[in-house]
Amino acid sequence: MNWMHYAVLTALFYGIFDIFVKLTAGKIHDGLGGFVINLVATVVLALFLLYSSINGEKINYFKTEGVVYAAIAGILVGFASIFFIKMFATGANLSIGAPVVRVGMILVSVLFGVIFLKEGYNPKFLLGFLLSASGLYMLVTS
Repeated sequence: MNWMHYAVLTALFYGIFDIFVKLTAGKIHDGLGGFVINLVATVVLALFLLYSSINGEKINYFKTEGVVYAAIAGILVGFASIFFIKMFATGANLSIGAPVVRVGMILVSVLFGVIFLKEGYNPKFLLGFLLSASGLYMLVTS
């Protein structure tokens, strides 16, 4: 599979994930909900590592820098989980809240990639960014 196949699967799983986070909100403490989500995700990842190891993949490869970045990402996912549940618990509609979060993630990622990672861009790329930003504006103000 190429990167686009993985991107589509990721979007599919995150989209379904959003539905279950919405259903979770208000039925469990935000922190406990985030803990359960991430604990179960840890079990899934442990099973994936076991599967990969059984299939002969070298799973103990890492650089210290990679571990540090992964740990920071884990901290951010923890906070994101809490705030995502809180967003729905305070009354956000799934049809507006989830797209605002996802499109907001796109905008943050684009800006970070272009400004800090010095990734390239072109007029078509900039148009996509502006359309995403205007779509986000329309969602928030609808």
